[in-house]
Amino acid sequence: MERLFINLENEVLHGNVLDVGSENYGIVYELCKKKNKNISDVNYVSGREQREYIGKNSYDSCVSFFSLKDLRTDRDKKKFFWDMYSFMKDNAVLYLWDVDKSIFQTFRRSIRIVLPGAKIKDIEVNDFNVLSNNSCKKICNMMSQYFKIIDVKCSNDLYYIKAEKKEGNFNEKSTSYSNKFSIYTQQLGSEIFKGIRKGIRLAN
Repeated sequence: MERLFINLENEVLHGNVLDVGSENYGIVYELCKKKNKNISDVNYVSGREQREYIGKNSYDSCVSFFSLKDLRTDRDKKKFFWDMYSFMKDNAVLYLWDVDKSIFQTFRRSIRIVLPGAKIKDIEVNDFNVLSNNSCKKICNMMSQYFKIIDVKCSNDLYYIKAEKKEGNFNEKSTSYSNKFSIYTQQLGSEIFKGIRKGIRLAN
């Protein structure tokens, strides 16, 4: 299997960080720990009811790491970006890494990620849904309703998008786009889900 590389050794996430996805790779935790050695425990929720625990306008940074493959339709993706917009503070930043895959294509790669302190993390990313289109161009266009694109890098079938939350009020209702998704919160001073134990996935 072909191996791709992502270098995050110098990446720094600021403030309260929201990590969203169906897999907990532990990558965002390592990036947060680089800035604050005393980062609190990571708690998470999953499913449509538990998403209500996430505070609106509460996060300085939001990270999506190879999450789009689990969103089947364009409607799901739009709702996903709306949720991220609503969770983030004004001028907060969204960081997104994903696969540059168009319709009728598949993707299967091993990805080696270089983390702070020269740590190495190997993950495998598979997307065999030939009907999905998560190309960099399409996702940038989809995000642009809620976010100002700051930086885009695309190479070797992978892309990185950095975007800032736009000012303004948008009226949309969130829906449950995927019960596979979990939302990991990494606050650098306090825990927010006081009623939820670390490491327990809540049932739908």
